[in-house]
Amino acid sequence: MKYRFNYTFTKLFFSSLMALFLSTSLFAAKSLNEKNISKMLDQVKIAKEHKNISAMKKHFLSRTPVSLTNQNIEETNTKRLSFNEYKRHLSQYWKQVQSNLIEVKERNMDIANNAKSALVKSTYIQTVEIKGVKIKTTIYETTGISLIKGKIYINYFSSRKMLNTSLRVN
Repeated sequence: MKYRFNYTFTKLFFSSLMALFLSTSLFAAKSLNEKNISKMLDQVKIAKEHKNISAMKKHFLSRTPVSLTNQNIEETNTKRLSFNEYKRHLSQYWKQVQSNLIEVKERNMDIANNAKSALVKSTYIQTVEIKGVKIKTTIYETTGISLIKGKIYINYFSSRKMLNTSLRVN
């Protein structure tokens, strides 16, 4: 009786392990397409709205270069950052932000013929609340995407905030 229990348990354990392994490989992306890219970018957007760096960083390669531009009528200010510097920048910025809502207005994708890389150009409307004042800003982002071992990563990120289109909502 004890032998039968151990055999059944072992069989069940290995069956479960195999099912887990197969399900993991089934969910790995074989190629990039608009659906899986949009899903990943939406996860990043939600992480930004919730000011969750941990959830956001899992979609970025650690070596991802980041370019941030703030532009208004008088000047343009561009910062080039490593991904670690970008995380620190967001942490400092998010300390001031009480609420953050990001709306996708437009997203255009150029997927490479081999479906292993893509360039995505997006337009967002961001409404942030800082010190009780809500400000609406248009953001243009260019995001480089790579498929590496079945996972979709951001390998380049550029964001341009158009401050001259900001509106005080309050």
